[in-house]
Amino acid sequence: MSLGIIGGMGPMATAVFYEKIVGLTDASRDQDHIDTIIYSCPQIPDRTAFFLGRSSEDPYPVILSLARKLEQQGVSIIAIPCITAAYFQKDLSEDIGVPVINGIVETSRKLAGMGIKCAGIMATEGSIRNRLIADSLEDHGITPVEPDAEYQKIITDIIYDDVKAGRPVDLAKLDKVADHLTSRGAQICILGCTELSVVAHDHDLGDRYCDILDVLAEASVAACGKEIKTEN
Repeated sequence: MSLGIIGGMGPMATAVFYEKIVGLTDASRDQDHIDTIIYSCPQIPDRTAFFLGRSSEDPYPVILSLARKLEQQGVSIIAIPCITAAYFQKDLSEDIGVPVINGIVETSRKLAGMGIKCAGIMATEGSIRNRLIADSLEDHGITPVEPDAEYQKIITDIIYDDVKAGRPVDLAKLDKVADHLTSRGAQICILGCTELSVVAHDHDLGDRYCDILDVLAEASVAACGKEIKTEN
């Protein structure tokens, strides 16, 4: 089984995702790891800008083109380490013959299995607008909590002004939003943007957060027929 990754949204998130794939695979030699093809294409138009009507550049044609290339190259599974791009999941499933793993659904299923009844969402404005995460949580019996406008702006600033710009993140800002979501009933806060996953990769954020990129990586390894490495 081989894995195709459509990345570049953003580049660091793609690098972190592949590092997770390698780290999670139970392997004792190079040959035990997953054959992987990565397309990192930062020129894919901004998903949130398109969804919010700030740009007329549709990201889907580029994403579809990359997916078709991966299909032609014989990959078994495709993963897209950009949560906002999950909006195109249905279209991709109709336009290509290779399964695309949905990290949002996998995360909702995992949280439901943990007994979570209410979860906060930290994501791009595009994901919030499209209810990508909220609808999936509700489908799994979990009440979603989205940030008020003031707190959503903090998340947007962290994603675009800090992580995508290569600047350090003030963790107090992230915790401020988590406190806001918790005060409204959230038992756990979902890191629903891969730029936030970069923050979690660089810092120990604790168990109040659930990183969709972690779940997507675990699902990708399992879908490729590999065992998940357990802690020694």
